[in-house]
Amino acid sequence: MQNNQSEIKNYQQEKEERFQQSLFKDQIQNIDSTIQEASNNPDFVKVIVICTFTNETIATKEKIICSDNDVQNVEKDDVVEQQDLSDCVKIEIVIYIERTFIECSKLLKSNYIEKLDVIKVKWNPQIIQLPICSANGIRIPNEYDIKQFFKLSKIKNNNEEFTKQIHSMDTKHLFGLLISSLVFQDAQIEEAIFELFFQNINLENAIKLLLITVQYESKKQHYFYKYHHSSIYRLIKHLYYFSKGLLKETYDNHLQKIVQNGMKPKQLQIEKPNFIKLITQLHIFKINSTILYPLFKQQESHLFQYYKPVRERKSFTVYRNLDCPEGREQSDFPHLYYLKNKENQTVLVAVQYEIQGDILIFQEYQEKFIKYNDNYLGLIEFKNQGREFIVYDDGYPEYMENNFPQWIGRKKRRMLVLDYFSEKRYDKPRLFDVKCFNVNTNQYDEIITKEPHYDESKGSYSLQLGEIALIPSTRNFILQKKGENNAEQQVYLCHGKQNRHTFHLELHEGISVFQGFCISVVSICSKGSCE
Repeated sequence: MQNNQSEIKNYQQEKEERFQQSLFKDQIQNIDSTIQEASNNPDFVKVIVICTFTNETIATKEKIICSDNDVQNVEKDDVVEQQDLSDCVKIEIVIYIERTFIECSKLLKSNYIEKLDVIKVKWNPQIIQLPICSANGIRIPNEYDIKQFFKLSKIKNNNEEFTKQIHSMDTKHLFGLLISSLVFQDAQIEEAIFELFFQNINLENAIKLLLITVQYESKKQHYFYKYHHSSIYRLIKHLYYFSKGLLKETYDNHLQKIVQNGMKPKQLQIEKPNFIKLITQLHIFKINSTILYPLFKQQESHLFQYYKPVRERKSFTVYRNLDCPEGREQSDFPHLYYLKNKENQTVLVAVQYEIQGDILIFQEYQEKFIKYNDNYLGLIEFKNQGREFIVYDDGYPEYMENNFPQWIGRKKRRMLVLDYFSEKRYDKPRLFDVKCFNVNTNQYDEIITKEPHYDESKGSYSLQLGEIALIPSTRNFILQKKGENNAEQQVYLCHGKQNRHTFHLELHEGISVFQGFCISVVSICSKGSCE
Protein backbone atom coordinates (compact mmCIF):
# COMPACT_ATOMS: atom_id res chain seq x y z
CA MET A 1 0.00 0.00 0.00
CA GLN A 2 2.80 2.40 0.94
CA ASN A 3 4.58 1.54 -2.31
CA ASN A 4 1.45 2.40 -4.27
CA GLN A 5 1.07 5.74 -2.47
CA SER A 6 4.72 6.47 -3.10
CA GLU A 7 4.33 5.70 -6.79
CA ILE A 8 1.25 7.92 -6.99
CA LYS A 9 3.06 10.75 -5.23
CA ASN A 10 6.05 10.44 -7.55
CA TYR A 11 3.76 10.35 -10.56
CA GLN A 12 1.92 13.49 -9.41
CA GLN A 13 5.22 15.25 -8.81
CA GLU A 14 6.48 14.28 -12.27
CA LYS A 15 3.17 15.32 -13.78
CA GLU A 16 3.38 18.77 -12.16
CA GLU A 17 6.95 19.18 -13.37
CA ARG A 18 5.91 18.19 -16.90
CA PHE A 19 2.90 20.45 -16.67
CA GLN A 20 5.00 23.52 -15.99
CA GLN A 21 6.93 22.82 -19.17
CA SER A 22 5.36 24.30 -22.26
CA LEU A 23 6.02 25.94 -25.58
CA PHE A 24 8.49 28.16 -23.74
CA LYS A 25 10.16 25.45 -21.63
CA ASP A 26 13.67 26.00 -22.98
CA GLN A 27 13.60 29.71 -22.23
CA ILE A 28 14.17 29.61 -18.50
CA GLN A 29 17.76 29.13 -17.43
CA ASN A 30 20.08 30.44 -14.73
CA ILE A 31 17.20 31.53 -12.53
CA ASP A 32 18.08 33.12 -9.26
CA SER A 33 15.67 31.32 -6.93
CA THR A 34 16.66 33.23 -3.82
CA ILE A 35 13.57 34.37 -1.96
CA GLN A 36 13.92 37.49 0.07
CA GLU A 37 12.98 36.80 3.65
CA ALA A 38 10.71 39.72 4.30
CA SER A 39 7.84 38.16 6.20
CA ASN A 40 8.68 40.24 9.30
CA ASN A 41 9.53 43.43 7.42
CA PRO A 42 6.71 46.02 7.55
CA ASP A 43 8.07 47.65 4.38
CA PHE A 44 7.23 44.58 2.31
CA VAL A 45 3.92 43.08 1.24
CA LYS A 46 3.27 39.46 0.48
CA VAL A 47 1.95 38.84 -3.02
CA ILE A 48 0.31 35.57 -3.97
CA VAL A 49 -0.09 34.96 -7.68
CA ILE A 50 -2.52 32.09 -8.21
CA CYS A 51 -1.99 30.44 -11.60
CA THR A 52 -4.69 28.11 -12.85
CA PHE A 53 -4.08 25.79 -15.78
CA THR A 54 -7.11 24.61 -17.72
CA ASN A 55 -7.14 21.20 -19.37
CA GLU A 56 -7.42 22.77 -22.83
CA THR A 57 -4.22 22.24 -24.80
CA ILE A 58 -3.35 25.33 -26.81
CA ALA A 59 0.24 24.58 -27.80
CA THR A 60 2.56 21.58 -27.86
CA LYS A 61 6.12 21.19 -29.05
CA GLU A 62 8.05 18.37 -30.65
CA LYS A 63 11.77 18.22 -31.21
CA ILE A 64 13.22 17.45 -34.64
CA ILE A 65 16.08 14.96 -34.27
CA CYS A 66 17.20 15.10 -37.88
CA SER A 67 15.96 16.38 -41.20
CA ASP A 68 17.12 14.81 -44.45
CA ASN A 69 15.49 15.45 -47.83
CA ASP A 70 12.39 16.86 -46.12
CA VAL A 71 12.01 13.62 -44.13
CA GLN A 72 11.90 14.51 -40.44
CA ASN A 73 12.35 12.26 -37.44
CA VAL A 74 10.51 13.71 -34.47
CA GLU A 75 10.46 12.92 -30.79
CA LYS A 76 7.93 14.40 -28.43
CA ASP A 77 9.19 17.03 -26.06
CA ASP A 78 8.33 16.85 -22.39
CA VAL A 79 5.09 18.79 -22.78
CA VAL A 80 1.93 17.52 -21.19
CA GLU A 81 -0.75 16.35 -23.60
CA GLN A 82 -4.44 17.12 -23.20
CA GLN A 83 -5.38 13.52 -22.40
CA ASP A 84 -2.96 13.54 -19.43
CA LEU A 85 -5.05 16.14 -17.61
CA SER A 86 -8.10 15.21 -15.59
CA ASP A 87 -8.64 18.41 -13.63
CA CYS A 88 -7.46 21.97 -13.57
CA VAL A 89 -4.16 22.48 -11.78
CA LYS A 90 -3.40 25.46 -9.56
CA ILE A 91 0.04 26.78 -8.71
CA GLU A 92 0.75 29.54 -6.19
CA ILE A 93 3.72 31.86 -6.59
CA VAL A 94 4.63 33.73 -3.41
CA ILE A 95 6.92 36.74 -3.43
CA TYR A 96 7.46 39.83 -1.28
CA ILE A 97 7.49 43.31 -2.80
CA GLU A 98 8.09 46.75 -1.40
CA ARG A 99 4.93 48.34 -0.08
CA THR A 100 5.51 51.46 -2.19
CA PHE A 101 4.61 49.46 -5.31
CA ILE A 102 0.98 49.29 -4.19
CA GLU A 103 0.37 52.98 -4.84
CA CYS A 104 2.12 52.73 -8.21
CA SER A 105 -0.02 49.90 -9.51
CA LYS A 106 -3.79 50.09 -9.99
CA LEU A 107 -3.97 46.32 -10.08
CA LEU A 108 -2.12 45.87 -6.80
CA LYS A 109 -4.17 48.60 -5.17
CA SER A 110 -7.48 47.10 -6.31
CA ASN A 111 -6.47 43.65 -5.02
CA TYR A 112 -5.23 44.87 -1.66
CA ILE A 113 -6.95 42.88 1.12
CA GLU A 114 -7.64 44.65 4.39
CA LYS A 115 -8.66 42.11 7.01
CA LEU A 116 -8.91 43.55 10.50
CA ASP A 117 -7.43 40.51 12.14
CA VAL A 118 -4.36 40.83 9.86
CA ILE A 119 -3.85 44.57 10.07
CA LYS A 120 -3.95 44.57 13.82
CA VAL A 121 -1.26 41.90 14.12
CA LYS A 122 2.08 43.70 14.41
CA TRP A 123 4.72 42.85 11.74
CA ASN A 124 2.33 40.61 9.90
CA PRO A 125 2.35 41.35 6.16
CA GLN A 126 -0.79 42.18 4.26
CA ILE A 127 -1.55 39.89 1.35
CA ILE A 128 -2.33 40.60 -2.28
CA GLN A 129 -3.82 37.79 -4.32
CA LEU A 130 -3.74 37.91 -8.11
CA PRO A 131 -5.50 35.08 -9.93
CA ILE A 132 -4.49 34.36 -13.54
CA CYS A 133 -5.55 31.55 -15.83
CA SER A 134 -3.58 29.90 -18.60
CA ALA A 135 -4.33 27.05 -20.96
CA ASN A 136 -1.86 24.21 -21.25
CA GLY A 137 0.97 25.17 -23.60
CA ILE A 138 1.01 28.85 -22.62
CA ARG A 139 3.69 29.76 -20.17
CA ILE A 140 2.86 31.28 -16.79
CA PRO A 141 5.23 33.66 -14.99
CA ASN A 142 7.55 32.25 -12.37
CA GLU A 143 9.10 33.84 -9.33
CA TYR A 144 12.17 35.03 -11.21
CA ASP A 145 10.04 36.70 -13.91
CA ILE A 146 8.00 38.61 -11.34
CA LYS A 147 11.04 39.71 -9.36
CA GLN A 148 12.70 40.94 -12.55
CA PHE A 149 9.55 42.84 -13.41
CA PHE A 150 9.50 44.72 -10.10
CA LYS A 151 13.25 45.30 -10.30
CA LEU A 152 12.86 46.96 -13.71
CA SER A 153 9.74 48.85 -12.59
CA LYS A 154 11.99 50.94 -10.34
CA ILE A 155 14.06 52.21 -13.27
CA LYS A 156 11.51 52.21 -16.13
CA ASN A 157 11.41 56.03 -16.14
CA ASN A 158 15.19 56.15 -16.53
CA ASN A 159 15.07 55.44 -20.24
CA GLU A 160 18.81 54.92 -20.74
CA GLU A 161 19.26 52.49 -17.86
CA PHE A 162 15.98 50.66 -18.54
CA THR A 163 16.82 50.21 -22.23
CA LYS A 164 20.26 48.94 -21.32
CA GLN A 165 18.82 46.36 -18.93
CA ILE A 166 16.23 44.87 -21.29
CA HIS A 167 18.71 44.80 -24.18
CA SER A 168 21.03 42.73 -22.02
CA MET A 169 18.32 40.10 -21.45
CA ASP A 170 18.03 37.11 -23.75
CA THR A 171 14.80 36.09 -25.46
CA LYS A 172 14.26 33.42 -22.83
CA HIS A 173 13.75 35.96 -20.07
CA LEU A 174 12.11 38.68 -22.19
CA PHE A 175 9.04 36.49 -22.65
CA GLY A 176 8.79 36.04 -18.88
CA LEU A 177 9.12 39.78 -18.35
CA LEU A 178 6.46 40.44 -20.99
CA ILE A 179 4.01 38.04 -19.33
CA SER A 180 4.65 39.64 -15.94
CA SER A 181 4.00 43.10 -17.41
CA LEU A 182 0.68 41.79 -18.73
CA VAL A 183 -0.27 40.19 -15.42
CA PHE A 184 0.50 43.40 -13.51
CA GLN A 185 -0.90 45.59 -16.30
CA ASP A 186 2.16 47.73 -16.93
CA ALA A 187 1.66 49.13 -20.43
CA GLN A 188 4.99 50.99 -20.45
CA ILE A 189 7.13 47.87 -19.97
CA GLU A 190 4.88 45.88 -22.31
CA GLU A 191 5.35 48.48 -25.06
CA ALA A 192 9.13 48.55 -24.59
CA ILE A 193 9.41 44.76 -24.88
CA PHE A 194 7.23 44.67 -27.97
CA GLU A 195 9.39 47.29 -29.64
CA LEU A 196 12.46 45.23 -28.79
CA PHE A 197 10.97 42.03 -30.20
CA PHE A 198 9.83 43.74 -33.39
CA GLN A 199 13.30 45.10 -34.15
CA ASN A 200 14.24 41.69 -35.51
CA ILE A 201 11.05 39.63 -35.42
CA ASN A 202 10.93 36.07 -36.76
CA LEU A 203 8.01 33.72 -37.37
CA GLU A 204 8.49 31.63 -34.23
CA ASN A 205 8.52 34.64 -31.91
CA ALA A 206 5.57 36.19 -33.73
CA ILE A 207 3.46 33.09 -33.05
CA LYS A 208 4.55 33.04 -29.40
CA LEU A 209 3.69 36.72 -29.02
CA LEU A 210 0.31 36.02 -30.57
CA LEU A 211 -0.42 33.28 -28.04
CA ILE A 212 0.76 35.38 -25.09
CA THR A 213 -1.19 38.50 -26.03
CA VAL A 214 -4.40 36.55 -26.65
CA GLN A 215 -4.07 34.41 -23.50
CA TYR A 216 -3.30 37.38 -21.23
CA GLU A 217 -5.76 39.71 -23.01
CA SER A 218 -3.23 42.30 -24.06
CA LYS A 219 -4.40 45.21 -26.19
CA LYS A 220 -1.60 44.14 -28.53
CA GLN A 221 -3.57 41.04 -29.49
CA HIS A 222 -5.43 43.19 -32.00
CA TYR A 223 -2.18 43.85 -33.83
CA PHE A 224 -2.08 40.22 -34.82
CA TYR A 225 -5.63 40.14 -36.09
CA LYS A 226 -7.23 43.54 -36.26
CA TYR A 227 -6.16 46.99 -35.02
CA HIS A 228 -2.88 48.50 -33.91
CA HIS A 229 -2.90 52.19 -33.02
CA SER A 230 -4.25 54.15 -36.00
CA SER A 231 -3.42 51.50 -38.58
CA ILE A 232 -5.21 48.28 -39.40
CA TYR A 233 -3.16 45.12 -39.40
CA ARG A 234 -3.93 41.43 -39.27
CA LEU A 235 -0.51 39.82 -38.94
CA ILE A 236 -1.65 36.24 -38.37
CA LYS A 237 -3.89 36.45 -41.45
CA HIS A 238 -1.05 38.09 -43.38
CA LEU A 239 1.28 35.25 -42.43
CA TYR A 240 -1.05 32.63 -43.81
CA TYR A 241 -2.02 34.53 -46.93
CA PHE A 242 1.63 35.28 -47.63
CA SER A 243 2.75 31.68 -47.05
CA LYS A 244 0.01 30.43 -49.44
CA GLY A 245 0.94 32.94 -52.15
CA LEU A 246 -2.31 34.92 -51.97
CA LEU A 247 -0.77 38.06 -50.48
CA LYS A 248 2.07 39.16 -52.76
CA GLU A 249 3.20 42.23 -50.85
CA THR A 250 2.22 44.23 -47.79
CA TYR A 251 2.68 47.52 -45.99
CA ASP A 252 3.38 45.68 -42.75
CA ASN A 253 7.09 46.13 -41.98
CA HIS A 254 6.98 43.42 -39.32
CA LEU A 255 5.75 40.86 -41.83
CA GLN A 256 8.55 41.89 -44.19
CA LYS A 257 11.06 41.32 -41.39
CA ILE A 258 9.62 37.86 -40.70
CA VAL A 259 9.98 36.98 -44.37
CA GLN A 260 13.53 38.36 -44.51
CA ASN A 261 14.45 36.40 -41.38
CA GLY A 262 13.94 33.08 -43.12
CA MET A 263 10.20 32.46 -43.35
CA LYS A 264 9.57 29.59 -45.75
CA PRO A 265 6.34 28.65 -47.60
CA LYS A 266 5.99 25.30 -45.80
CA GLN A 267 6.63 26.63 -42.30
CA LEU A 268 2.92 27.13 -41.62
CA GLN A 269 0.74 24.09 -42.23
CA ILE A 270 -2.66 22.70 -41.21
CA GLU A 271 -2.45 19.70 -38.88
CA LYS A 272 -6.23 19.40 -38.45
CA PRO A 273 -9.09 21.78 -39.35
CA ASN A 274 -8.31 24.04 -36.38
CA PHE A 275 -4.65 23.30 -35.69
CA ILE A 276 -1.70 25.33 -36.97
CA LYS A 277 1.59 23.52 -37.40
CA LEU A 278 4.69 25.72 -37.24
CA ILE A 279 7.93 24.06 -38.36
CA THR A 280 11.27 25.58 -37.42
CA GLN A 281 14.78 24.22 -37.81
CA LEU A 282 14.68 22.51 -34.42
CA HIS A 283 11.04 22.14 -33.42
CA ILE A 284 7.49 21.55 -34.57
CA PHE A 285 4.86 23.61 -32.75
CA LYS A 286 1.19 22.65 -32.89
CA ILE A 287 -1.22 25.45 -32.05
CA ASN A 288 -4.93 25.02 -31.36
CA SER A 289 -6.20 28.01 -33.33
CA THR A 290 -9.62 28.09 -31.63
CA ILE A 291 -7.93 30.52 -29.24
CA LEU A 292 -8.23 33.00 -32.11
CA TYR A 293 -11.99 32.62 -32.43
CA PRO A 294 -12.90 35.78 -30.43
CA LEU A 295 -10.54 37.85 -32.59
CA PHE A 296 -11.93 36.32 -35.76
CA LYS A 297 -15.46 37.25 -34.66
CA GLN A 298 -14.36 40.82 -33.93
CA GLN A 299 -12.92 41.09 -37.42
CA GLU A 300 -16.09 39.65 -38.92
CA SER A 301 -18.20 42.13 -36.94
CA HIS A 302 -16.10 44.99 -38.29
CA LEU A 303 -16.59 43.84 -41.90
CA PHE A 304 -20.26 43.04 -41.36
CA GLN A 305 -21.12 46.74 -41.61
CA TYR A 306 -20.22 46.63 -45.31
CA TYR A 307 -21.87 43.29 -46.16
CA LYS A 308 -25.12 43.43 -44.18
CA PRO A 309 -28.28 44.81 -45.84
CA VAL A 310 -29.18 48.35 -44.84
CA ARG A 311 -32.28 48.70 -42.67
CA GLU A 312 -33.33 52.11 -43.91
CA ARG A 313 -32.91 54.22 -47.03
CA LYS A 314 -29.41 55.64 -47.48
CA SER A 315 -28.03 58.04 -50.07
CA PHE A 316 -24.50 58.14 -51.48
CA THR A 317 -22.56 59.70 -54.33
CA VAL A 318 -20.28 57.71 -56.62
CA TYR A 319 -17.38 59.57 -58.25
CA ARG A 320 -15.37 58.28 -61.19
CA ASN A 321 -11.68 59.21 -61.61
CA LEU A 322 -11.80 62.32 -59.46
CA ASP A 323 -8.35 63.56 -60.49
CA CYS A 324 -8.44 62.44 -64.13
CA PRO A 325 -7.94 65.18 -66.79
CA GLU A 326 -11.03 66.14 -68.77
CA GLY A 327 -11.74 63.83 -71.69
CA ARG A 328 -9.25 61.12 -70.65
CA GLU A 329 -11.25 59.25 -68.02
CA GLN A 330 -12.42 56.61 -70.52
CA SER A 331 -8.95 55.57 -71.68
CA ASP A 332 -6.41 56.02 -68.91
CA PHE A 333 -6.02 53.26 -66.32
CA PRO A 334 -6.29 52.70 -63.49
CA HIS A 335 -9.90 53.81 -63.16
CA LEU A 336 -10.85 54.80 -59.63
CA TYR A 337 -14.36 54.92 -58.16
CA TYR A 338 -15.23 56.53 -54.81
CA LEU A 339 -18.34 56.01 -52.71
CA LYS A 340 -18.99 59.05 -50.51
CA ASN A 341 -21.71 59.73 -47.94
CA LYS A 342 -23.67 62.93 -47.37
CA GLU A 343 -20.80 64.35 -45.31
CA ASN A 344 -18.49 63.78 -48.31
CA GLN A 345 -16.56 61.12 -46.40
CA THR A 346 -15.10 58.26 -48.43
CA VAL A 347 -16.88 55.01 -47.55
CA LEU A 348 -15.44 52.66 -50.21
CA VAL A 349 -12.97 52.79 -53.09
CA ALA A 350 -12.76 50.63 -56.24
CA VAL A 351 -9.83 50.33 -58.65
CA GLN A 352 -9.67 48.83 -62.14
CA TYR A 353 -6.25 48.46 -63.78
CA GLU A 354 -7.26 47.34 -67.30
CA ILE A 355 -10.32 46.99 -69.47
CA GLN A 356 -12.41 43.97 -68.42
CA GLY A 357 -9.86 43.30 -65.65
CA ASP A 358 -10.97 42.53 -62.10
CA ILE A 359 -12.17 45.55 -60.14
CA LEU A 360 -10.90 45.49 -56.56
CA ILE A 361 -12.93 46.98 -53.69
CA PHE A 362 -11.26 48.54 -50.61
CA GLN A 363 -12.38 50.24 -47.41
CA GLU A 364 -10.32 53.35 -48.09
CA TYR A 365 -7.89 54.92 -50.53
CA GLN A 366 -4.25 53.87 -50.31
CA GLU A 367 -1.15 54.66 -52.29
CA LYS A 368 -0.90 51.09 -53.58
CA PHE A 369 -3.90 48.78 -53.76
CA ILE A 370 -2.94 45.25 -52.68
CA LYS A 371 -5.35 42.35 -53.01
CA TYR A 372 -6.00 40.50 -49.70
CA ASN A 373 -4.38 43.24 -47.62
CA ASP A 374 -5.97 44.93 -44.61
CA ASN A 375 -8.45 47.16 -46.45
CA TYR A 376 -9.48 44.67 -49.14
CA LEU A 377 -13.21 43.89 -49.22
CA GLY A 378 -13.70 41.93 -52.44
CA LEU A 379 -13.68 42.10 -56.22
CA ILE A 380 -15.83 42.33 -59.34
CA GLU A 381 -15.02 39.69 -61.93
CA PHE A 382 -15.89 40.03 -65.63
CA LYS A 383 -17.50 37.00 -67.30
CA ASN A 384 -18.89 36.19 -70.76
CA GLN A 385 -17.27 39.21 -72.48
CA GLY A 386 -18.82 41.70 -70.10
CA ARG A 387 -22.37 40.31 -70.17
CA GLU A 388 -22.02 38.77 -66.71
CA PHE A 389 -20.33 40.00 -63.53
CA ILE A 390 -19.66 38.10 -60.31
CA VAL A 391 -18.91 39.96 -57.08
CA TYR A 392 -16.97 38.17 -54.31
CA ASP A 393 -16.21 39.24 -50.75
CA ASP A 394 -12.74 39.23 -49.15
CA GLY A 395 -12.48 35.48 -48.40
CA TYR A 396 -9.82 33.14 -49.77
CA PRO A 397 -10.50 31.07 -52.93
CA GLU A 398 -12.68 28.00 -52.57
CA TYR A 399 -9.95 25.65 -53.82
CA MET A 400 -7.76 26.66 -50.83
CA GLU A 401 -10.36 25.78 -48.20
CA ASN A 402 -8.25 22.96 -46.72
CA ASN A 403 -5.19 25.22 -46.43
CA PHE A 404 -6.60 27.48 -43.73
CA PRO A 405 -7.67 26.87 -40.11
CA GLN A 406 -11.29 27.64 -39.49
CA TRP A 407 -10.58 30.72 -37.36
CA ILE A 408 -7.94 32.31 -39.58
CA GLY A 409 -10.42 33.25 -42.30
CA ARG A 410 -13.20 31.90 -44.49
CA LYS A 411 -13.65 31.06 -48.13
CA LYS A 412 -15.08 33.79 -50.34
CA ARG A 413 -18.79 34.14 -50.99
CA ARG A 414 -20.60 35.20 -54.15
CA MET A 415 -22.23 38.41 -53.01
CA LEU A 416 -23.71 39.31 -56.40
CA VAL A 417 -24.25 37.74 -59.81
CA LEU A 418 -25.24 40.31 -62.46
CA ASP A 419 -26.50 39.10 -65.83
CA TYR A 420 -27.21 41.55 -68.67
CA PHE A 421 -29.99 40.29 -70.93
CA SER A 422 -30.39 43.32 -73.18
CA GLU A 423 -27.99 44.65 -75.82
CA LYS A 424 -26.15 47.95 -75.59
CA ARG A 425 -28.19 50.81 -77.00
CA TYR A 426 -27.83 54.54 -77.34
CA ASP A 427 -31.29 55.47 -76.12
CA LYS A 428 -32.22 52.90 -73.50
CA PRO A 429 -30.58 51.59 -70.31
CA ARG A 430 -29.30 48.03 -70.49
CA LEU A 431 -31.54 45.68 -68.56
CA PHE A 432 -30.07 43.15 -66.13
CA ASP A 433 -31.06 40.91 -63.26
CA VAL A 434 -29.14 40.31 -60.05
CA LYS A 435 -28.85 37.47 -57.59
CA CYS A 436 -28.09 39.29 -54.37
CA PHE A 437 -26.73 37.31 -51.40
CA ASN A 438 -28.30 38.28 -48.07
CA VAL A 439 -25.85 37.61 -45.20
CA ASN A 440 -28.72 37.70 -42.69
CA THR A 441 -30.68 34.88 -44.32
CA ASN A 442 -27.83 33.13 -46.21
CA GLN A 443 -30.08 33.13 -49.27
CA TYR A 444 -30.12 34.90 -52.63
CA ASP A 445 -32.73 37.55 -53.38
CA GLU A 446 -33.60 37.93 -57.07
CA ILE A 447 -33.86 41.53 -58.21
CA ILE A 448 -34.25 43.02 -61.68
CA THR A 449 -34.08 46.40 -63.42
CA LYS A 450 -37.42 48.13 -63.79
CA GLU A 451 -38.45 48.40 -67.44
CA PRO A 452 -38.45 52.09 -68.53
CA HIS A 453 -41.52 53.32 -70.40
CA TYR A 454 -41.40 55.05 -73.75
CA ASP A 455 -42.61 58.66 -73.71
CA GLU A 456 -43.94 59.41 -77.20
CA SER A 457 -44.16 63.15 -76.52
CA LYS A 458 -40.44 63.27 -75.73
CA GLY A 459 -39.44 60.51 -78.10
CA SER A 460 -37.36 58.74 -75.42
CA TYR A 461 -37.46 56.22 -72.59
CA SER A 462 -37.88 57.50 -69.05
CA LEU A 463 -38.03 56.40 -65.40
CA GLN A 464 -39.47 58.13 -62.37
CA LEU A 465 -36.17 58.98 -60.66
CA GLY A 466 -36.83 62.56 -59.56
CA GLU A 467 -33.65 64.35 -58.46
CA ILE A 468 -31.65 61.13 -58.41
CA ALA A 469 -30.97 61.50 -62.16
CA LEU A 470 -30.32 65.06 -63.38
CA ILE A 471 -29.32 64.20 -66.95
CA PRO A 472 -30.41 61.40 -69.35
CA SER A 473 -28.11 58.40 -69.31
CA THR A 474 -28.03 54.67 -69.97
CA ARG A 475 -26.87 54.43 -66.35
CA ASN A 476 -30.15 55.61 -64.88
CA PHE A 477 -32.02 52.61 -63.51
CA ILE A 478 -34.11 51.18 -60.68
CA LEU A 479 -33.57 47.70 -59.23
CA GLN A 480 -36.61 46.04 -57.71
CA LYS A 481 -37.68 42.62 -56.53
CA LYS A 482 -38.33 40.18 -59.35
CA GLY A 483 -42.03 39.46 -59.73
CA GLU A 484 -45.06 39.60 -61.96
CA ASN A 485 -45.14 42.24 -64.72
CA ASN A 486 -46.98 45.49 -64.01
CA ALA A 487 -47.05 44.75 -60.28
CA GLU A 488 -45.46 47.13 -57.80
CA GLN A 489 -42.39 45.48 -56.31
CA GLN A 490 -40.03 46.26 -53.44
CA VAL A 491 -37.32 48.70 -54.57
CA TYR A 492 -33.72 47.80 -53.66
CA LEU A 493 -31.68 50.47 -55.44
CA CYS A 494 -31.99 53.66 -57.52
CA HIS A 495 -29.12 54.95 -59.64
CA GLY A 496 -28.89 58.20 -61.59
CA LYS A 497 -26.32 60.37 -63.33
CA GLN A 498 -25.66 63.82 -61.86
CA ASN A 499 -22.92 65.03 -64.20
CA ARG A 500 -20.04 63.68 -66.28
CA HIS A 501 -18.19 62.04 -63.37
CA THR A 502 -20.82 61.89 -60.62
CA PHE A 503 -23.67 59.46 -59.94
CA HIS A 504 -26.30 59.32 -57.23
CA LEU A 505 -26.82 55.99 -55.46
CA GLU A 506 -29.85 55.41 -53.26
CA LEU A 507 -30.00 52.15 -51.30
CA HIS A 508 -33.21 50.70 -49.87
CA GLU A 509 -33.78 47.96 -47.33
CA GLY A 510 -32.46 44.55 -48.46
CA ILE A 511 -29.14 45.46 -50.11
CA SER A 512 -25.75 46.24 -48.54
CA VAL A 513 -23.44 49.23 -49.03
CA PHE A 514 -20.82 46.92 -50.57
CA GLN A 515 -23.33 45.39 -53.02
CA GLY A 516 -24.86 48.74 -53.97
CA PHE A 517 -21.45 50.25 -54.70
CA CYS A 518 -20.44 47.24 -56.82
CA ILE A 519 -23.65 47.48 -58.88
CA SER A 520 -22.98 51.18 -59.46
CA VAL A 521 -19.39 50.54 -60.54
CA VAL A 522 -20.47 47.74 -62.90
CA SER A 523 -23.05 50.01 -64.54
CA ILE A 524 -20.46 52.79 -64.99
CA CYS A 525 -17.67 50.63 -66.38
CA SER A 526 -19.98 48.66 -68.71
CA LYS A 527 -21.67 51.61 -70.45
CA GLY A 528 -23.25 51.57 -73.86
CA SER A 529 -21.29 52.70 -76.93
CA CYS A 530 -22.40 56.28 -76.36
CA GLU A 531 -24.76 58.25 -74.17
